[in-house]
Amino acid sequence: MNWVEILIIGFALAVDATVYSFSYGLILRTKRTLSSLWLALTVGLYQAGMPLVGYLFGHELKTYVEGAAPFLVLTVFMLLGGYIIYEAWLNENEEANDNASPLSFLALMVVGIATAIDAFAVGTGMALGNIGGNIQELPLLLSAVGIIGAITFMCSTAAFHSARLLHHLPTKWLETTAGLLLIGLGLNAAF
Repeated sequence: MNWVEILIIGFALAVDATVYSFSYGLILRTKRTLSSLWLALTVGLYQAGMPLVGYLFGHELKTYVEGAAPFLVLTVFMLLGGYIIYEAWLNENEEANDNASPLSFLALMVVGIATAIDAFAVGTGMALGNIGGNIQELPLLLSAVGIIGAITFMCSTAAFHSARLLHHLPTKWLETTAGLLLIGLGLNAAF
């Protein structure tokens, strides 16, 4: 197994979750520690689980998922980003928006799936031997997906908390920036 390639893939796959975590860290003002851990755990597990699913079922499912995946990601992030922007400009004042609340279980699952769809393709590549070298043994596969999940967890947590450095800026503009980041992430996935 090529460990350097797995590390590079881990960081590349973590980008979507990291950007989402940073965006959410910009708008959430309460229950930050627990929310950041739940978000990081969710996206980390999905980033580890999707390559595993791709590895196990990739040959059969690849043709069904491959074409629709970019547009699914685009739709989810356009809706999330648009909603955040709408909420930001709905409030008339520039004060902190304490209405932003921790993500529900369903929202966490949607974010987990949306940020990890590309990891499915990585798992398919692992099964074919195109990514990460020859990974034929279960312990090597579990190590590879564990590394990918751990990298995503760490990047997500760091991004969420680094957004705190910007909380002195006007909330409306932070939320608009967060929404635009998510929309840009969706557009990047689709095009």
